[in-house]
Amino acid sequence: MRILTLLPGESLGALRSAIRLSDTVVVHPDATSLLASLERGRVDAVVVDPTIVSDAAWIRLGAALADPGLPVLVYSPLTALTAGRIVAASGTGVHEVLLRGVDDDHGAIRRRLYGLRRPPPPRRVLASLSGRIAMLPPPLQRGSVALFCEGPIPRWAGALASAESVPRRTVDRWLGRVGLAATATLLDVARLSRIWVPLVEDGSPPAKVAHRCGYSGPRAMAVHAQRLLGISPVQLAGGVSADEFVDRLSRRAQRG
Repeated sequence: MRILTLLPGESLGALRSAIRLSDTVVVHPDATSLLASLERGRVDAVVVDPTIVSDAAWIRLGAALADPGLPVLVYSPLTALTAGRIVAASGTGVHEVLLRGVDDDHGAIRRRLYGLRRPPPPRRVLASLSGRIAMLPPPLQRGSVALFCEGPIPRWAGALASAESVPRRTVDRWLGRVGLAATATLLDVARLSRIWVPLVEDGSPPAKVAHRCGYSGPRAMAVHAQRLLGISPVQLAGGVSADEFVDRLSRRAQRG
């Protein structure tokens, strides 16, 4: 696998320590160098940190990364700046997201990198909502992006507001203004989007999936699935496709 990178040293070191010996990492010092490599072709994946390039460079780089056939992993800390650029990138295609220092252990890096051709439902739901999330204030963009990565999801709507230092009612007003569902529903959609891979693709028991995805138990997970999807978790494998699963969740996350 030939991996083109534009990363700071610490992130580059984490990536190198997680990949296979047969993989090749091509390090680029700036966006211009990375763009030149992309023009020459011969790339299996691009791993980039949007926080280390200027606005002008990111615009040029973003246009190249919009190629739907190019597997892209955005690997960076989650800041207001990063959130905005992740949302913009998600609007042009489904890219994987890896948050530095949150969900970037070696196993997570390998899963994201080697699964770039098949992004999981949370990132696909994020991509479908990106146009609306882009209209939110930076703190709420950051909070919304985090929901569809692999860090912890707040259990209550008030916790999301508190984490982003935004009044609880202000969060709902902004979400409604841009056409997103209320905070509590958005949290439910984000949490449920995480069950597909362990439950359907990996075949893990519902109790284990519920614990992994932050539910109090399989019953709570079943209640959420029935309310949001109209079917129980055990019916997912044969009842709907991954595309329909993502589509149903995306519709529930939006108003109008």
